[in-house]
Amino acid sequence: MKNNLLSVLCVLLTGMLLLSCEKPVIDDTVPSETTAMGKVTIRVADVEAGWSASTTRALVNVSEVCTRLCFAVYKDGSRVKSKNQAKGDSDFGTLSLELESGDYQILVLAHSGNSNPTTTNPAKIQFTNPESSGGTGFTDTFYYYGNMTVTAGSSKVDISMKRATSMFRVVTTDVKPANVKKFQFYYEGGSGTLDATTGYGCVNSKQSVFVTTGDELTGKTLQFDMFTFLHSEKGTLNITMKAFNANEDIVYEKEFENVSMQRNCITRYTGKYFVADSPDKPDEPEPDPEEPKSMVVMVDPEWANIFDFTF
Repeated sequence: MKNNLLSVLCVLLTGMLLLSCEKPVIDDTVPSETTAMGKVTIRVADVEAGWSASTTRALVNVSEVCTRLCFAVYKDGSRVKSKNQAKGDSDFGTLSLELESGDYQILVLAHSGNSNPTTTNPAKIQFTNPESSGGTGFTDTFYYYGNMTVTAGSSKVDISMKRATSMFRVVTTDVKPANVKKFQFYYEGGSGTLDATTGYGCVNSKQSVFVTTGDELTGKTLQFDMFTFLHSEKGTLNITMKAFNANEDIVYEKEFENVSMQRNCITRYTGKYFVADSPDKPDEPEPDPEEPKSMVVMVDPEWANIFDFTF
């Protein structure tokens, strides 16, 4: 009996010694953390479209100045979200989206082109000649680019957009002849590509726009508006304006050299086009050299200034 008890005790002691020599099992697995998400609503609150006569900023609704909106969100230099809207969409001017918590950059672009430019790179948003394949056209354009921090929960971001373009306007004081069917405006010195991080143009573009004029405009004075992105607040353009007949022959042509331009401003040239510099009609007499061309600064409720010249 004593021998049996000793045997049992030996077995128990041996097991206890073996257990004491084993390493304890420790669960070192780090629990996975769910990435915090935030819901952000971006709303275009207003557009800075110039100054009123009282020198206060004229802020208007975005639907009054454009027909297309492009939204894009970037993180670490890459676009992570994008959405295009057209005027008439129920959510035009507002975008709601979910993003992981973190720091981002927002781009909002407003324009009225035939189609939307790519927003992959906010520093190079390219608009193209409207007559080219897939051309977007050059229109009045507004932009916003800024930083945004997303946290868990819901938040709203109201933005104000600024005008990126400058405008060249031609107004004829004489009327369109019946043989004129189309115009071409070719201009250099500006940019058709926008760097939204600065608000200025970033390439040296050769911009070209064709405008068809129907018979309903025969016998009437005309107005044409051309847009560009300057490389800084001020710049100059060289512009050639050609008029064509039904056979695509040039019947009138005029050059405007070293045209002074300013961002968010209109440079307006007014004068007789269908007489001076016409290939098939003699030029009018030169004006008195002591009589300078007029230059007047006017205030417009939608543009900062209008710079007026005569030709």
